[in-house]
Amino acid sequence: MKKRTIGMIVYFLTGAALLTAGFATTEKGLKEDDRKEYERVIEDRKELGDLGFPGFSPLDYKTAFSNGEKDFVIDYRNGEMEITEREAVYEGLVGSIYPNGDEYEVVVPVYETWIATGAHEQLSAVIWHESFHAYQNSCFRLAENSADNGLSETELAERIDRDPEKRSLYEKELEVLGRVADTDKTCDFRQTALEYLRIAEKRDELLSAEEKISEDYYELSEGSACYVESRVVRYENGDAVYEDNYLKNAASYAEGNSKYYHHGMLQCMLLDGLDPEWKSTFAFDCSLDDVIARYCE
Repeated sequence: MKKRTIGMIVYFLTGAALLTAGFATTEKGLKEDDRKEYERVIEDRKELGDLGFPGFSPLDYKTAFSNGEKDFVIDYRNGEMEITEREAVYEGLVGSIYPNGDEYEVVVPVYETWIATGAHEQLSAVIWHESFHAYQNSCFRLAENSADNGLSETELAERIDRDPEKRSLYEKELEVLGRVADTDKTCDFRQTALEYLRIAEKRDELLSAEEKISEDYYELSEGSACYVESRVVRYENGDAVYEDNYLKNAASYAEGNSKYYHHGMLQCMLLDGLDPEWKSTFAFDCSLDDVIARYCE
C-alpha cells in the first residue's frame, strides 16, 4: 500500500464557484479586502499575544494572498507592510505553508475567493492557523522530526473510518474529550483525562505503528493549529460564534480528516484545564496524549 512522508500538508480548495472566483482575481496588486484581513491579524496580535506559545507571532512569517495565478506577498517589518508580487507557488487555490529557503511562508486564498467558499471563519483566522504551522516547523521542525513512513491524512482517515472497532473507540475518545467543550457543566479535568487515557491505551493496541505515529502527528499538528484558530475566532466574533462553529460538533465523529482537527483541539483544551501553563514548555517533541499522561502521574 502506498505511503507518503509525514510532513507539510497542502490543502487544495475545490469547487467550481471557488475556482471561478479565484482565477477571476487577476487585478495587479494587493486588494483592499486582503489588506484589511492582514491588518486584522496585526490588531489581533496586539491583544492576543502569543496565545501561550512562547515566541509565536503570525507576523513573523511572510503571508501570500494567492489567486492561483499570482501571489501577493506581505513582509511585515518594523510596523510596515512591504508587498511584492510573484507567480503562484502552488497550482490551484490553497491554504498552506511554503518552504522558501530557510523560511516558511504562509499561503492563503485571496479574500474574494475565500468568501466564495462560504467558510465560517474569517480569513484572518486562517492566517493564524497557517502561521502556527510555520511556527511548528520553523521553531521545532515538527514535520522534519516526524516519521518518514507515515500515512497521508486521507489514507489514515479511510483506514479508521472502515474499521468498526478502531472507529468505535475513537468515537468514545471524542465523547469523553467533549466534556471540556460543555459550557453548561463543570468538567473534572483530571477524571476526564484518566478516562480518556484508558480508552486511548486500549485503542492503541489495535493500531499499527504507522497508524499510531500518523494519528499522533495529525492530532498534534492540525489539532493545535485548530485550537489557535478557534481562539482567534472567539476573540473576533464572540462566544456564540465560537461555540457554534467549534464546540457544538467537536465531539461528534466525522468521516475524513476533520476528526483529527477536532480531537487535537479538544486535547489542547483538556490540557488547559489540567494546567493553563502547559504550553509554556511544550516543544512539539511528543504527542498530546503523552503530555496529558504526564499531568495524570
